[in-house]
Formats: sequence, structure tokens, C-alpha cells
Amino acid sequence: METSHTTFIGRGPRLLLLHGIGGSATAWKKQIERLSGDFSCLAPDLPGYGDAPTAQGDGLRPIVQATADLLAGEPAHVLGVSFGALLALTLARHHPKLVRSLVLADATLGRAHMAAQAREQWLEKRRSLSTSLQEVSLERAAEIASPAASPQVIDEIARHMRRARPEGYMAVANAIASTDARPWLPAITQPTLVLCGEDDRVTGPEVSRILVDALPHASLSIVPRSGHAPHIEQPDEFARVVREFLLEPRSLRPT
Repeated sequence: METSHTTFIGRGPRLLLLHGIGGSATAWKKQIERLSGDFSCLAPDLPGYGDAPTAQGDGLRPIVQATADLLAGEPAHVLGVSFGALLALTLARHHPKLVRSLVLADATLGRAHMAAQAREQWLEKRRSLSTSLQEVSLERAAEIASPAASPQVIDEIARHMRRARPEGYMAVANAIASTDARPWLPAITQPTLVLCGEDDRVTGPEVSRILVDALPHASLSIVPRSGHAPHIEQPDEFARVVREFLLEPRSLRPT
């Protein structure tokens, strides 16, 4: 089943797929093809992306609420990449009964901890990107992908990126700039798999290490030959690790 801004395909336990600031629901196409035999995959455009309406309000809370409303009270495994990982963590914090487990890929934990000047410089670059993604998407895709990525993979990342609308992109950027997830990570008790592309130059492996050290029930897996978009760059390996985690009962049992 598909609506104008949400894809819902497959059978089995519900799996919510949350894209990043430079992505969209379509970025999950390869994973839905590989995982929909075992899971009911729900992949929404976040507010302000694709055909989705703009978020009502500022910051992270309206985006979290829109995501929670999408689940309509039915718990799901939640997989997020980049900002989607931060969104998944925040959903687990404010709506814990909706989150069965977490898969956090190449996560950002927010930038509120940064000095004001550095944070404003980061936001200024996002403002420039928000209005120029159509023109610079290939260049930006090459920056976030692994140096080993093929031209076809870079083109695919850029294609999904071009579905971001400026208002949605900046709503996410402002949410990242105003959030620091690190203080409340120890309160997230869901079983968690942390994934990181070995060539990620955007958030990098240091964030993944923070997650594994701070979350009570987390494990780490490195995805080889991939950058900040391992779900697109190495779809078979990414899907294999996710499936193994979600279908192995011991993985989902807190220790």
C-alpha cells in the first residue's frame, strides 16, 4: 500500500524506516525490496519532504509527534539513518511503548552542545544547501558516500536528496541544531543495533562509539565499503545485519 507520502509494503512485524536530512522515503527502496518478506515496512516522507505536509511548529517535537501519529498506537521496530536515527531515539524517549527495538545507522546526536558560532556556521551551510540541493545534489552525494561508491550509487543518493523541500530540510536542520541527545541516552532501554559505514565522513564512527557506550542494550556493526548512506551503498550487507538482529530473539532481549 502507498499513499502520496508513505510507503507501506510487506508482511510480518512492523518496521518503521526513517530517512535523514538529505534523503526521503524513496531512499529505502533497496531495503524494502530486501526486508519486506519478513517485515511490514513503513517508510514515510518526513514533514516537508516529498509530498508530506510541513511540520506544524519548530524543533524536533512536531516531527516526533507526526511520526508517532503515523504508528497509530501500534508498536514497531524503528530503523533510522542520520537524522532518522536521532528521530528514532527521540521517539523511544517520548513514546517508549511504540518502539520495540532500534536500529541506528550513521547517527547524529544533535549539535546543541557545540559553541554558538560553530553551530551557526553549520546552520548557515544548511541554509545554502536547502535552496540549492537541486543543483548540487550530485556533488553533495559524492561528499557523503564512500570514495569506493560507483557513479550509479552517487546518482541514486542524489536522486533521493532532490525530493527534499527547503522548508522540510531547514526544519530538520534546526531540530538537529537545537538538540543534544547525549544526556538522555542511558534512559533508552530498547534493544539497539548501531550501524556505521566504515568510510562515514559526516558523523563518523565516534558518534557510534558514544551510542554503544551510553545505551544500556546496544551492539555495534561496521558496514564495509560504505559512507554515510550504507543502506544504499551496501544494501545486501545492510539488510543482512538488520534482519539478523531483528529476527534473532536473543538480540531483542535486554541483558
